[in-house]
Amino acid sequence: MSDYQLADQFLYESSQKTDTSVNVSKNKRVVVVSDGNQGSYQSGVITIDAATQLTGAKGFGSLRDSYITLPYVTTMKNTGGAALNAAVNRFCVGLKAGVWNVVDSLVVELNGQTIVSESDYKLFWNNLRAMTEWSTTDIEKHGSDAFMSPDDWVSVAYNNVATSSGDGFINNLTNLNTAPGLTPESGPFACNNGFIDRLYNNPQPTAVISSAGVEAGVNPNGWITQRSGVATTIAQQNGRGAFVTTGTNTGTLALVAAAAGQIAGSWYHMLKIRLVDLHPIFKELDLSGNPQLKIRLKINSGYCDIATTSTTMTLTSTTMTSGNTCPIMVASAAASNAMVSVPSLSAGSLRVAFGPLQNNLTTLATAGQYFPFTTSRLHIPFYDIATPTAIVSKPIKTIKFLDVYAQYFKGRAGVGSGLQQQNAAFNFQLSGSWKNIKNVALIPFSETSSGHFATAHGTEQFQSPFDSAPWTCQPGSSIRNFQVQVGNDNVFSKTIDYDYESYFDEFRKLGAVNGGLTHEISNGLVDFQKWAMVHRVLTADCSRITNKDVPQSVQISGVNGSCQGMNALILVVYERELQLDRLTGEVALRT
Repeated sequence: MSDYQLADQFLYESSQKTDTSVNVSKNKRVVVVSDGNQGSYQSGVITIDAATQLTGAKGFGSLRDSYITLPYVTTMKNTGGAALNAAVNRFCVGLKAGVWNVVDSLVVELNGQTIVSESDYKLFWNNLRAMTEWSTTDIEKHGSDAFMSPDDWVSVAYNNVATSSGDGFINNLTNLNTAPGLTPESGPFACNNGFIDRLYNNPQPTAVISSAGVEAGVNPNGWITQRSGVATTIAQQNGRGAFVTTGTNTGTLALVAAAAGQIAGSWYHMLKIRLVDLHPIFKELDLSGNPQLKIRLKINSGYCDIATTSTTMTLTSTTMTSGNTCPIMVASAAASNAMVSVPSLSAGSLRVAFGPLQNNLTTLATAGQYFPFTTSRLHIPFYDIATPTAIVSKPIKTIKFLDVYAQYFKGRAGVGSGLQQQNAAFNFQLSGSWKNIKNVALIPFSETSSGHFATAHGTEQFQSPFDSAPWTCQPGSSIRNFQVQVGNDNVFSKTIDYDYESYFDEFRKLGAVNGGLTHEISNGLVDFQKWAMVHRVLTADCSRITNKDVPQSVQISGVNGSCQGMNALILVVYERELQLDRLTGEVALRT
């Protein structure tokens, strides 16, 4: 086959075609299904039962282009004994890359049968899917609503003592003016442009509540169209959320810093989460009459306590009340960064809480002042098909989809950090067996029991508000002698030792059009340099040696050659199959 085509050949072939009229559907409507929590969100678990609310609905529902609206609240409080030095602005706190990271786990039921089960760390797979399936044009179109702007690797720093940007691995620099590193050889070379883009997507500021309880202050963005007195109402009407800071000095219109024990700022996000970004099964659920769907989401909720001085920040602890991942990032307090001069002049502390519709610091009643509604909702488009003959005559659709199993190994590949290579051998035997395995992935994260944080020992890397994990993994990870066994067969004829072997032979083709061989239609967000620095996910294509009908075990081995211990998240991606009746929504067969 030749890729060469003359322009005149294309024009000639186009002239021979006859355009046909398109008349597929007579009507489209979007049905909204509210959650069944009845105002209770403390547990972080949200249940949406479309089967109960849509039984007997007319038309064909498309779960493929359905999405969830989730009101999500992030709040910063001054928990120190003195007032902050400056007011918090709306760029002080942002979300990590990928709106799906606010969801910890997912249960999908179809026609009363559990199709996707709940498991810790399972949805970390969505980051790997986005790295390999998304393209830059996807980011340009969907990046703002999905908070998908990839973090840079040139901005990653590290320190296990208090610094202006925090401690541990740090990727929260927002200084656009100068390079924050003192020397390019030993420090971050630039700011994190991905984090800056996500901060730009934060909700607009609303009217500021003064200490006297009166709306006052400058217009949001300084625009005449958003007067401070009606900014809250406009934010509710538009359904975009709002940022609310402490108050203003009505004499100078300068923002007032939060006093001791006072809320410093609140970010009310109206998140839109596409179902296809949560699990690939929804790509196959395109048109179905009477969709018998019930989903249960566990949302990441909790709070981070941060100790501060006038110029430094350190993580004291992260408490997860629901889930495993801290989905927010606190900006650096270095010069020209968003948090500069905010910490109090004396030793103090901040608490940053996050959760669905409420959190440790903000009640549902308070959040209701800024959200247009105080529930999470599932939006399902329904189509009235003009000629449904093809669906009626052949209602059973066989669906093949990928699912994933996750298992997290802690402290099994070295502990702590030092000046020499760990050279810690690891051998992970997964507790299970699977049919039709497609890929196995190892995602390295830092082992943090010592030498990582100044005080927050044992806090996971992806629970730090200064780190960009889980979109990134352990920066500078070094793994050699990598091998995967499925059953008793080695996937690789020899162990994988070099970066180019892992990237070009395995990682590059994941989710890529034509296996990544066709340059003209390319996708994926991680190039070789990014992969080698902060996305060093080791993958193995197991499809050649697996059997569709025979359960097989998985074993992963290798050597951690870096100077820091490693925790390893293992993902086993395997293919499943079910049959769906598109007229009744019943699951006829599931394997």
